[in-house]
Parts: sequence; structure tokens; C-alpha cells
Amino acid sequence: MKRVALVFVLTALFAQSSWANPMYQMEVAKQLGQKWHFHRLVAVKAGDSVQVSGRLTSRLAIGLPRGHVDIAAYTPSGKLISKTATDYVPALLTQKMKSKGGVRFSVTLDKPLPPDAIIKVAFHREQTDLNAKPYHFENIAR
Repeated sequence: MKRVALVFVLTALFAQSSWANPMYQMEVAKQLGQKWHFHRLVAVKAGDSVQVSGRLTSRLAIGLPRGHVDIAAYTPSGKLISKTATDYVPALLTQKMKSKGGVRFSVTLDKPLPPDAIIKVAFHREQTDLNAKPYHFENIAR
């Protein structure tokens, strides 16, 4: 009987913490000739900002090409709320990392988002210098 009560209390605590921290709808932007995949995408409200994280992997033997992840938040009607870009770390995709789900990426959106916001992610290939910041005028997460 004590075990049942303990399981009930633990379930209630975990359920309450998930209600207190809303998660947003996530989508992956489709790209022509895409050979990479996003896994474990999560967007969680943290104060006035939203933390977006996930993993990126590829079925290619050579791993992922050089690039970054574009992240954009939209209203349900399609109006852009916020956009940013982040590097994935590390840039090398080993077999061990593939088995764990791929390389990690994470970014914080500083604008508050409505609860029905849609967050889209896309991998953006680039042929630029490694030291350049991943900011650019064209965000392909649509």
C-alpha cells in the first residue's frame, strides 16, 4: 500500500512540473535533397524566454556538412515572431554520436511566445569561414 501511495505522489509531482512548464509545437522545415534528420526537439518556456534544443544527425557516412541550425517562431496564422540561428556542437558526427541521436544544438529565444506558437527548425548548409557568426539575412526555417 505504501508503494502505491509513493507512486501516486511521484506521478503527481512529475505531472505538476510538466503543467507548469508549457512545451511548444515543433516542426522541421522540409528541404530539397535533405540528408539530415532532427531528433528530440524540445522547446520549453523559461521565464520570459524559450529554450529550444535537440539533436541533428545524418545517415551519410561522412556525417553532417558544415552549417548551422535556423530556428524561427510563428503564430498559428504564419506571422513571424522571432528568429535566430545556432551552431551545432561538435561539428564532427562520429558513429558513437550517431547512436546517441546525433550532435546537440541549443538556443534561447528572448521574446516571449504565445502558448500556441509554432517553432520551426531547419539545417542551413554553408560554405563560409568557421569563425563567422551564424547570423544572416535569410532564415530558412519556414
